[in-house]
Amino acid sequence: MVQRSEFDAWVIEWIAEEKAKGRKCFDVKRSGNSYYVYYQTTRYNSELKKREKISGYLGKLVQGIGLVEPERPEETLGDEISVARYGLGVDTGGTFTDAVIIDLDDNTVIAKRKSPTTHKDLSIGLHASVDAVFDACEIRPEDISLVGISTTLATNSILEGMGGNVGLILIGWDPMGPVHFGEKHQVFVKGGFDCRGRSVEQLDEAEVKKAVKKVSKGVDAIAISGLFSTMNTSQEDRVKKIASEMTSLPTVAGHELSGTLGIDIRTETTVLNAKLIPVVSKFFDDVRETFSSKGIKAPIMAYKGDGSVMDLDQAKMYPVETILSGPAASSVGGATLSGIGNCAIIDVGGTSTDIAVMDEGFPMIQEEGANVGKWRTRVKAVDMYTVALGGDSRITLKESKFTIGPERVTPLSALAVRYPEIVDKIMYNDLIDYYIADDNADTSQMDEKELRVYNGMKGKGPMTSLTIRDSTNGLWMISDELISLTKKGYIEASTITPTDIMVYLKKFEFGDPKGAEAGVHAISEKLGMTVRQAAMTMFEEIKMKISEALMTKMLDDEMGDWQSDGSLKLMRKMTSLKREKQLDLLPKLKYPIVGVGAPAEALMSDIGERFGTSVIFPEHFDVCNAVGAVTSKISESLTATVAPTLDYRFSASVPFIGMLYYDRFETAMQAAARSLTSYLTEKVKRSGAVNIKAVSRQHINFSTEGAYGNWEEEAIARSINFAEVTVRVTGDPKTQ
Repeated sequence: MVQRSEFDAWVIEWIAEEKAKGRKCFDVKRSGNSYYVYYQTTRYNSELKKREKISGYLGKLVQGIGLVEPERPEETLGDEISVARYGLGVDTGGTFTDAVIIDLDDNTVIAKRKSPTTHKDLSIGLHASVDAVFDACEIRPEDISLVGISTTLATNSILEGMGGNVGLILIGWDPMGPVHFGEKHQVFVKGGFDCRGRSVEQLDEAEVKKAVKKVSKGVDAIAISGLFSTMNTSQEDRVKKIASEMTSLPTVAGHELSGTLGIDIRTETTVLNAKLIPVVSKFFDDVRETFSSKGIKAPIMAYKGDGSVMDLDQAKMYPVETILSGPAASSVGGATLSGIGNCAIIDVGGTSTDIAVMDEGFPMIQEEGANVGKWRTRVKAVDMYTVALGGDSRITLKESKFTIGPERVTPLSALAVRYPEIVDKIMYNDLIDYYIADDNADTSQMDEKELRVYNGMKGKGPMTSLTIRDSTNGLWMISDELISLTKKGYIEASTITPTDIMVYLKKFEFGDPKGAEAGVHAISEKLGMTVRQAAMTMFEEIKMKISEALMTKMLDDEMGDWQSDGSLKLMRKMTSLKREKQLDLLPKLKYPIVGVGAPAEALMSDIGERFGTSVIFPEHFDVCNAVGAVTSKISESLTATVAPTLDYRFSASVPFIGMLYYDRFETAMQAAARSLTSYLTEKVKRSGAVNIKAVSRQHINFSTEGAYGNWEEEAIARSINFAEVTVRVTGDPKTQ
């Protein structure tokens, strides 16, 4: 099917003009160089108890004329009737929980709604947004064919140190010293394999049963990790079977989460996954129960950090795979809404700006694994570059220079809605940093100084650090306490933010503009500028930071270690719109930029000019995360390594299969690709995928010194150090 992004420009303009007139129930299809227009509507079939989609031919689209209706009635085809398929996508972001209903046949957004994210219980905000989106359209819960959910729960739980207790069984590993991965109990048992998947020592099942009995006391889940289990899974599988038979605890083996070598990080990943199971399982059980009570009977898919999806049963067992799913959903949603498969996606949110590169509609993957907080993992995630710059980032002025982020605060425009009197305070004293106590905070977890600071703030509304200090009965240094109380959520910080700048410049509607204007006025007084000059100076700095982030991502991908004081100055010059008399350095990005997120259009309207390319803000770009949550695919990928050997052959190291040997390089590469394709195809089938496709890519690492031996393919063998073949298998989730 021809994507709308591939239509001629005049056709895209005609569609936009018609939609601007309120005509939205139509579709345009391209056949060859001709364009045809069809009307679309829906109706409820009471006999089938399903909503039907009805479409009919309206006429041909002609450049310079518009819609040309058929001259003769017989040229008009009868109505086409098909069962409508609608998807519900939900994304819990840092500020808002978004819900969308889309037409799964053409990814058209039917309705969208936002509700504030409720961090103490994500399900509250999720259910509010779902109720609101159904209220906004005629689609009923029973009409939904597929549900997709992207949640920050796993990521937040890791960062906040939440999770259950874990018992760990390690197979065949002698770490030559104590090791600890955050588990409550740990036992080593005999076993293990070598790097070729050959048994080093057999399992002693009596020893395994003793180990299970020991590690299962007082824990919520069991983790199992064996030496070279990615080359041979049989021992981990056997230990898991014994543990499942002896206990009712959820049990996870390391090879189920990663096909990458490295038992230490694989074990850490497995323990982390087990810790998350009780937290995430409850959330997904609540989601399933609540959606069922609303009449939604469709399959529910959870979003993964690599841009693919899995069903809820898998998500409950492998919750670690949902970390960083929000940025992944934005990248897939941006590509879906724009119809552009190869592009740079920039998602500007409330807390951060995330940048990903799309390759044929799928984000580039960070194969070595994602790190969250103090935890190292082997979980595949989108290769995302993130900077702490969002709509709610703190703007700090120090020595006439602006710093943006990394702290997230409440914009002054939002504060002024709750406390209108703050506007006059700011205009009078030019102070813009305020703190507000949560009057219902649990004080049992505060230390003595924190409690004194909190008690001095309670019930008094917005206060500056000076007025807080005066209310603490003798404390002079309170900055550490303000920081700790803010991080713990006992008090709220508010100051000027990029949101306020956009509100003042009338580029964004949010809160009370008077609060934004007061904040900009205070900055202008400090800089000796007019209010508008101060706003434009800060606005340009925000846009520069986003441009610098994109340039950093591109240079990191192309060059690796490149940063120095000189190169950073050069990068700033290249991303500026200020032109010099003698020398201009202008970057040229080879693919378009797609901007998503609520403030994207305001902050990135000129980024295409900065990078010599086009910038696109697709319709509904403000809810692209939720769109991505319901439009992505079930996907799995693995990489095999092929290398020359000392006995004149080529070895293929294939995850979960072992080491294979071949006489010719091409034969080894083809065999590795076939093995991975077969294994991954069966895996996505078990996950419920349909319309399965596989793609493979090769990357050859050449050796500058040549290699050993006299191979039949001597020219190849002397130039290749090793080669990698990566296979990705994708399929569509089954719909109701």
